[in-house]
Amino acid sequence: MDCPKCTGRLHKVELAGVDVDQCDRCSGVWLDFGELEKVLAAEDADRLKKAIVRDPMHDVLKAPCPRCGGTGNMIRLTDLQKQGLRVDSCSVCYGQWLDGGELEELRKKGLFASAADFFRRLLG
Repeated sequence: MDCPKCTGRLHKVELAGVDVDQCDRCSGVWLDFGELEKVLAAEDADRLKKAIVRDPMHDVLKAPCPRCGGTGNMIRLTDLQKQGLRVDSCSVCYGQWLDGGELEELRKKGLFASAADFFRRLLG
């Protein structure tokens, strides 16, 4: 798959029995529906390539869904209680995109519960 935010390509990385797709250029991560909580809890999540420099432009770019092939456009989800938590999600397949470095931010102490609650509220 092509990266929705840059000119890189997404490559599969297995974490906690889940195949996630990570960009070889910007380190962004594509997660199919239901994979985020598993990846956040994975002990081997440090196997993902770390973003060397987080590009703030990637955070504002709107992009087509890499899974749907452009059928669905990703929308920005923001938790108003946690201003730093932003995830792009496809309105068709409900997959989620994390820009390079955002997964590490979510994995910081205390944010796992916030992220899980955030997605439970959004997805009912």
